[in-house]
Order: sequence, then C-alpha cells, then structure tokens
Amino acid sequence: MKKAIITCSNSTIELYEFVEAFYLVSQKANTALELLRQGLPTWVSPEKYDEMKISLWVYNDTRANALCHYENGENYIALSVGLLTAFWNEVEDFVSQDNLTSVFKISEENRPIFMDNVYFYMLNFTIAHEYGHIAHGHLREQKGEKSIDETFRMSDVANDKDRKVKNWTTQLKEYDADSFAVTIQAVLFLQQWQEDIRVNLANFDKMFIANYLCFRTFAEKTGRKFADYFDKSIDEYDHPHPGIRMYYSYIHYSYWIGRFRDFGEDTMIILGSGSDAVISYEKNVLGKEKIKECYYSVAFTEKGAQHVMNLHNGWQEKIEHFNEYAYMEIEKMDIIDSMPVSLDKNGNFVNKN
Repeated sequence: MKKAIITCSNSTIELYEFVEAFYLVSQKANTALELLRQGLPTWVSPEKYDEMKISLWVYNDTRANALCHYENGENYIALSVGLLTAFWNEVEDFVSQDNLTSVFKISEENRPIFMDNVYFYMLNFTIAHEYGHIAHGHLREQKGEKSIDETFRMSDVANDKDRKVKNWTTQLKEYDADSFAVTIQAVLFLQQWQEDIRVNLANFDKMFIANYLCFRTFAEKTGRKFADYFDKSIDEYDHPHPGIRMYYSYIHYSYWIGRFRDFGEDTMIILGSGSDAVISYEKNVLGKEKIKECYYSVAFTEKGAQHVMNLHNGWQEKIEHFNEYAYMEIEKMDIIDSMPVSLDKNGNFVNKN
C-alpha cells in the first residue's frame, strides 16, 4: 500500500492509500475511494490536473476531519478514518429511523444500494470541496503553511475586529469550495439523467440528503456550536451554518441543472423534491419543531437569507484576487440583490418577499 508523509502545524501526518482492514468501515470506504480516484482527473482539464499534482489519501485519526495541503509542489487531499466512519454511521442512522417511510420508500432489497449511493455522494462532495480549495487557489494564496482543514480552532488573532475579518474570509472560501463541490455533484447528476423523472427524483433526493448529512456531520463533529446562531453576528463563525450551506448549495444545483436542462417543470420538480425531502426529514422523522434545531429552516429566515447573499456577493468581490493564485479561472456570477424570506426566527411563517 502506498504511503506518504506531510507536515501540518509542525506535526507529521502519515498518509495511506486505503483504510487498513482492521477498521470496520474499511471495505465500504476503500471501494468508494477507489472509484473516486478514477474520477479525480475528469474534474478539470488534463493539463490542469497534471499541473495540480493532486493525490487522495486517508490517515489514522479518530476525529472527523478532511484536509487539503500543499507541500513540495504537490497537493494532498486526506480524509481521516474518523470522518469515513462518521459518514457511514450517519448513513446507517438515517436509514434506521422509525418514521423514514414518511419521506423515503426504501425496500429491504434496495436498502444496501441506497446506503452505498448516499455514502458515495457524501465522500464525493467532501473530496470535491477540498479539491475546490486547491483548484481555486485558496492554498497557494496563503502565507506560510498551506493547509486547510475542517476542525475548529480558536483564532490566533487577539483583536476582535481582526478575528471577525479572518472568520469571514474563511467563510467566503468555504462558500467557494462548497460551490465547486456542488458543480461536481451536479455534473454527476446530469450524467445519470434519465427520461424517467422518477429516476431523476430518486438520484437528486439521495444527493441532496448526502449534502445535508455532510454539513450536519461537520457541524456536530468538529466542535462548532450553531445553536445560538440567531444571537450572534454571522462573522462570529469560521464556517457557515449548515442550513446556510444547504440553501446556497440548492441555488448552485439550480444554476447548473437549469443551465443544461432548462428551467422547465421537470427541473423545478426535481429541485423541489430534494429540498422537501430534507425539510420533511428534519420535521417528520427527527421530530425537530424549533427552528434552532432545524438546520435547513434557518436559511429561510431574514438573517439566513441575508447571510446567503453576503456570502455569494462577498465572494464575487474576491474572485479577481484569487484568480491570481487559481489553477483554473474562477467563474464570476451575478450579484444577488434579494431573496425570499418565509420564516421568522421562531419558525412562524411570514408574508415577506
């Protein structure tokens, strides 16, 4: 088995090609990782892929984490065994919910396939997210050590104003990496497109649920506390709220699917189905009534909508700068000047557009 060693935060990390067999998740994870390695070169042009020198690894750490790292002219993407295990546990927990049939009708025969699909989409999104950090120059733009990971660390900036600026810049890069990952997921979805809308509905529902489970895992396993989101300014956090990440992911899915399949009735039904599946899962399966407990619902409040707009518009202002470091040109999008608001912070419906 191939191995490598990198240095992050003055510590060496041993990287492995596959998860070692004594881990329970090894077979599931290694099967998915092998497929993903075959796909990595297709995400950009052959010339850009050769230039980036990207490789995909795992490392032995029980904490849930994913990282990208640049060292000696090479870019590394690494997932911890803790993350690979946490993702599979999320999938198992999802399908074992008593009321799941109110959202998904999964036969016993199809359950293993469903689980493998969702797990693959979770890994695909996470790896594409780290890939986006690399491709769009987030690592090369950094001074000093060039690493980005998902773990929560207290900022080393003592001044409160500077700390918030640093947090917000990190959020913008997370937004961009998520956007890149959604693009990869959307292309995969479009490649699977069938004339039978039922197939498309099933595929997109699984993909969107995978996004939700990813964002929930990273929020809950990396030490970030979002329960007091409505009581804090958005730049108190170094990552966007999971519901905010869901909402702008939905917007980017809409952009790419509509771009290639038009914004016809079928497209809107497919997009709406994925969104409804997550909302129904949180409320009807998990029984979450308070909006603070419902990750996705937060995005439909006035604060959530403004947060999404600030991220999207703020990143557009950064693109010219990051294009100086990116391996590929970052596409600039239109500014968003308004978004619908349907809930107040208590979860009540409001008549506001």
